[in-house]
Amino acid sequence: MDWLHPEVASQWRQEGKKYAHAINEFVRIGIASDWQEPQDEPEEDKRPVLASDVMGMIIAANQADDIERLHEQVPPASSPITPHFEEQLQPVCPIGCIQDYAIVQAGNTREHTKLYLANSEQLIEIPNILRLGISPDQQYIAKVTAAGISVVHNPDLLLNGDHTAYFSWEHIQQTLKKKLSRWESLADSIYPVETLIDIIPFAQGTKVLLVSGYGIYLIEGEQAVLLSPELAEIESYGKEYTTISLDMAHGAVSLDSRWIAYGSQMSEHCLLDTYTQKIHKFEPASSYPHYSLFAQDNRSVWYNACHFYNGATIKVDLTDIQQDEINEEDELPLMDQEMRVYAGASLPSGNIVGDAYGYLRLIDHDGQEIWRYFVGSTIVGVVVSSDEKWLIVGTHGGMAHWIDLQSGVRDEYTIGTAPISETSRWILWKDQIPLRW
Repeated sequence: MDWLHPEVASQWRQEGKKYAHAINEFVRIGIASDWQEPQDEPEEDKRPVLASDVMGMIIAANQADDIERLHEQVPPASSPITPHFEEQLQPVCPIGCIQDYAIVQAGNTREHTKLYLANSEQLIEIPNILRLGISPDQQYIAKVTAAGISVVHNPDLLLNGDHTAYFSWEHIQQTLKKKLSRWESLADSIYPVETLIDIIPFAQGTKVLLVSGYGIYLIEGEQAVLLSPELAEIESYGKEYTTISLDMAHGAVSLDSRWIAYGSQMSEHCLLDTYTQKIHKFEPASSYPHYSLFAQDNRSVWYNACHFYNGATIKVDLTDIQQDEINEEDELPLMDQEMRVYAGASLPSGNIVGDAYGYLRLIDHDGQEIWRYFVGSTIVGVVVSSDEKWLIVGTHGGMAHWIDLQSGVRDEYTIGTAPISETSRWILWKDQIPLRW
């Protein structure tokens, strides 16, 4: 029996095309008038009533290995589907690229996660590794196990390469305990891997940045240094402060490994110059520091701060920092005044940032929007392939999208202004067999 239900698929396509056109026209008029021209809100998407039937076709098409026809007859869209399967959703985060594959993590970091090597056609589960991190130049990976962190250079598809560093959890925790004996911290975690939010190896592969709910740490050689919160700050809180913990901890490393950008909900935007060891701090343009991203040319760093599902992003010029031409009280250029940014990637033309509402935007170095593209569901990971052809996007809705940045076309089902097109996606839901769409 054929998996395709022609009437359901036809209705899905018609309603998808109609909804995309309505939203795109609404946004076009809004942007052109600086949102001053009165408009009626577009009608709601009518596809959610088809969610169960469409999901059935996706499963059956995968069983029949008929993915190309599925993609054509049932064009992918997340927002009409995911609300019907809330209990099965989980964050899916691309971490980086190795050869023609993306490293993809599926699952909440505080729970059991699965790691995959994936491209638009193949998915390979990575065994015996709990977490993975990749350097900004995508030449080094950090492999995390229950015993420690191993850094390798130029990894193959088995994740083997030239070994450059190893840090045992036992040594990291013992080193930290000597410095932080008065407080509960990462040093006291029974299972420190569960606390990890991110791990980033530096160029040369001899040190890593650990971002965790128990603080942000720089690990190098025999040393383990707490970057945030700062020790003097902790001591000022008094005896009632007993646990080192951070909400919305985040960190980034520049491509040349000189700079570390970091912060958390209650901090300022922080920038460490590893050459001089000087820490620069900047006031956020919105309420709570949330994300940081270095430009590809190492000339600037962007900081996002959030307020509920919205936010604002500022730019710090690194040349000005080196020349002491920026004071911490200076008003910094605004790159965006709308997005709560969860993930991003750099291109020569600007930065691609993904937000809480499921939108990607390419914003140039002067803060001008080049394009926007709606993926659907909160975006939690964004990676660009080394040849800058593929944009791999992961969402809280449990999907990983392969988007052709060089396609030059936008299909009639796409919401947005970007001349790019999605060619394939993986659905990686809890306790479900992975599905292509």
